[in-house]
Amino acid sequence: MEEKELLILEIIENNASVTQRDLSEKTGLSLGMVNLLLKKFVKKGIVKLERLDGKSFRYILTPEGFKEKSKKTIDYIKRYYQKTLLIKQNIERIIRIYGRNRTYALFGNDKEMKEIIEGLLKELEVDYIIQNDITKIDDSKIILYWDIDDKEKLKEFDSQFLLGITTISGRIFIF
Repeated sequence: MEEKELLILEIIENNASVTQRDLSEKTGLSLGMVNLLLKKFVKKGIVKLERLDGKSFRYILTPEGFKEKSKKTIDYIKRYYQKTLLIKQNIERIIRIYGRNRTYALFGNDKEMKEIIEGLLKELEVDYIIQNDITKIDDSKIILYWDIDDKEKLKEFDSQFLLGITTISGRIFIF
């Protein structure tokens, strides 16, 4: 949810005349959820609500809102950096187990995670395919997955989850 909150703050910063419906469409959140978040932002003093006429409002990011947006941006970057470290450790572990001279199949929904995993595999010079149709993956491939709705689909394959609990520099992370 924090990512959606950050996205709402970014949209408001760039377009004060944005409507709740616009925010809903751009974030993928329901209109009711956008309304709740905006009320929360107004209550916390990070967004100012200015009435334009009987029905229209303008949303303005306050100085406190700019601070909050910066904080959320930094937190978002830290989380993705930690995930990247975890994924790299897991990929290196998987390569030690299964070997570098094979093709791995990437399987997951989150496009940002897919791009991170692709970049790491390229950096490690590992062959891979991207395939989200399980019926098109032959059972000789090791499936690397990160976010799927139904893990039962993978039970007949040799598959490895790239996110989970790990320690990085002595600290425990749960993803």
